[in-house]
Amino acid sequence: MASFNEDPADRAAELERMLVGHVCTLETAFGFYTLGDCRYAIGDYKGAHEAWKTLHEANITNALTDQALFQDGRALDASGDLLAAIHAYNSFAARQPEEALVHFNLGEIYGRLGQFSDAAKAYHLAADLDKSADLQVRRDALFNLGGDQTKQGLYLDAVATLTTLVGLDDGAGFHVLRLAEALKGAGKRDDALREAQRAVALLTKATIDGFDADWENERQTALREASALVGALEAVAAAEASLADAVVGVATALPGASNAG
Repeated sequence: MASFNEDPADRAAELERMLVGHVCTLETAFGFYTLGDCRYAIGDYKGAHEAWKTLHEANITNALTDQALFQDGRALDASGDLLAAIHAYNSFAARQPEEALVHFNLGEIYGRLGQFSDAAKAYHLAADLDKSADLQVRRDALFNLGGDQTKQGLYLDAVATLTTLVGLDDGAGFHVLRLAEALKGAGKRDDALREAQRAVALLTKATIDGFDADWENERQTALREASALVGALEAVAAAEASLADAVVGVATALPGASNAG
C-alpha cells in the first residue's frame, strides 16, 4: 500500500488501481476510507463521496459506517450538493445523536439555504451537546446563531445569544464586535458603543501563536469594522447632543423665556 507520506493524488491513484473490481469488505474497507480521504484532500469531492458512500452502504462495522456517513456529509457539502449532505448528516445523527459537531455542520448548511429556523434548532443542539474541554463547537454554534439572528433582524435574540458567547470568552474581540452590532440593531446605542470600543481594544492587541495570514486578515478586517462602528455611534451621539443644545438655545431665545418659571 502507498506510504502515508505519499502525495494524496499519487496515493489515490494507487488505491484506485488496488480496489478496481473489489467490493467493500472488511479487508478492503480501510482502502475505501483512505481513498475518500485522498480524494477529498485533492479537491475531488465527488470522488470522495463515491468512496465513502460505498463504505457506509456496505455497513461493515458500526464504527466504519458512522465515520463514512460523517465524512460523506463533508464531501457532499464541499461539492455543493447540500440536500444530499443534509441527508448524510441526518443519517449519522440518527446513529450518534449526542455528537455535537454533526448538528453544528447541519446548522451551517441550513443557514446557507436560508432555513434559519432549522439552523437555529441545530445550533442550539450543538451548543447544548458540546461537553469538550474548550467548548469550541458551542462557541462556534453561538457565534453563527447570533449572526443569523442579526441577519434576520432578531436583534434582541441576537443580543441574548452573543451575550452568552461573550460570557464564555470575554477576551474575543471578534465576538464582542458581533455583540456590539446586535446591540446597535436593538437600539441600545450606549451599550453598543461601549462594546464596540471594547472590541477595538481587544482586536488591537489580539495575537495567536505563530503567524497565520488568514487570521491576521480577519483581525484587521474586524478591527476596521469595529473602528467604523465606534465612529458611527459617536457621530450619532454627537449629533443628538448638538441638536439638544440647539433646542435649548432656541428655547432660551424665545420672548419671555427669561421670565419663565
